[in-house]
Amino acid sequence: MYEEKEERFTKEEIKKGVEDFLKYVGYTILQPKYIGFALPDIHVERKEGNKKHEVIGVIKKDISEAIEGFRELAAAKCVLGSKVDYALILPPVSEYFFLAFLIREEEWWFTVKDHSFMMWLVNPDRDKVDCFVGWPQDKKFEDYFSLTGSADGIIGQEASKKMMAEEF
Repeated sequence: MYEEKEERFTKEEIKKGVEDFLKYVGYTILQPKYIGFALPDIHVERKEGNKKHEVIGVIKKDISEAIEGFRELAAAKCVLGSKVDYALILPPVSEYFFLAFLIREEEWWFTVKDHSFMMWLVNPDRDKVDCFVGWPQDKKFEDYFSLTGSADGIIGQEASKKMMAEEF
């Protein structure tokens, strides 16, 4: 339903782009291993004094595979809990498909927010990672994402408009 016409980046290119970004932020790449029923593509950590920051990421080829990715993240969250950040990682996605999936045609935005999941868009050609939905618990990311804030505000407005229209 949401498949892009052509695959611009392979999963390996996306993974390398994300890992390079996370190393730049100061994270150590860990070998992904099963966490409950989920095998993430990305598992990183950063230690700061007594505190440990951890990110689990699942890479999907486009928004049509997002539900599968969120299912994998939810399975990992059942084991690790909410002290870890969870990111669905995608290549650049059509804004139309992105909004259709999250709020216009389907309503996944509320569920994604309830679980504190993030959606990252990665463009390896531009060495760019954007956090479009959610935000990591580690404040260090504030200085590294291409966008200074997520699209939650815009999507929240869309969601409110839709809910108001349905109620009246």
